[in-house]
Amino acid sequence: MKNILFILSLFIWCGCSSEILFDMDRSENIFTTRTTNLDEYSFGIYGGSWAPYYQYDCKGNVGKIGPAIISYSRVNDSNLELIIPEVLTKPVWVDSISYRNTEYNGMFAVRMHMQNNISSKERSGEIVWQQPGSNKTLSIKIVQEAGINHIMISMKELYSNHPIFTATTTYPVKKDISCRIPYEAYNDGGKYESSASITIPKGETKGTYEMDYNGSPLVFYHGDIKGYKLYEGTISGDGIYNYSFYRYW
Repeated sequence: MKNILFILSLFIWCGCSSEILFDMDRSENIFTTRTTNLDEYSFGIYGGSWAPYYQYDCKGNVGKIGPAIISYSRVNDSNLELIIPEVLTKPVWVDSISYRNTEYNGMFAVRMHMQNNISSKERSGEIVWQQPGSNKTLSIKIVQEAGINHIMISMKELYSNHPIFTATTTYPVKKDISCRIPYEAYNDGGKYESSASITIPKGETKGTYEMDYNGSPLVFYHGDIKGYKLYEGTISGDGIYNYSFYRYW
């Protein structure tokens, strides 16, 4: 009777349990087939510590050195199986990441598809990958440069012979910035060469320069100014490496 009850309880346990019964004598073989041999997997950044971070410009173009990932499992002594890593985390301004095979077996070139940085400050973040199969992880730091602070120069006459030159930046300047814009004012009698010196105060986005030619010999003897010709300007000030001129004529 006890044997019958034992068999019945074993039948009920097997029917309700999701676990799989196996022969204890074969358990070592089964365990071996379920264990990943991490030595067969390679996962890392090509070049190791060559670059502490990877630099991108404000439009998302990479600098001289772009990241590359080594990711594969070794099938045998002569064959490798490439493994595309999974992205665990990335900055919100990185839209997507793509991979391209290289001439080196087991290596991928990594391309970041990121949004333009339109702010006046650089931004940085970390990308973390995980390799399927081994669950190994790796990470890299990326830095995107600040948007270039363009300076646009415009000129108009407030009234006859009284021009005003305006310098406008995309973002507020971090320090006083001076712009010097050479120009010619001309009429039928000749021309007058000068330059507009414009200062954009710290924290501002605009500076102006006014000139009045009424009463000048050019206007007194030859009439109103008929036009102005502007030339390429220069910028002076501290920390202006990220400024550039728009063409303004």
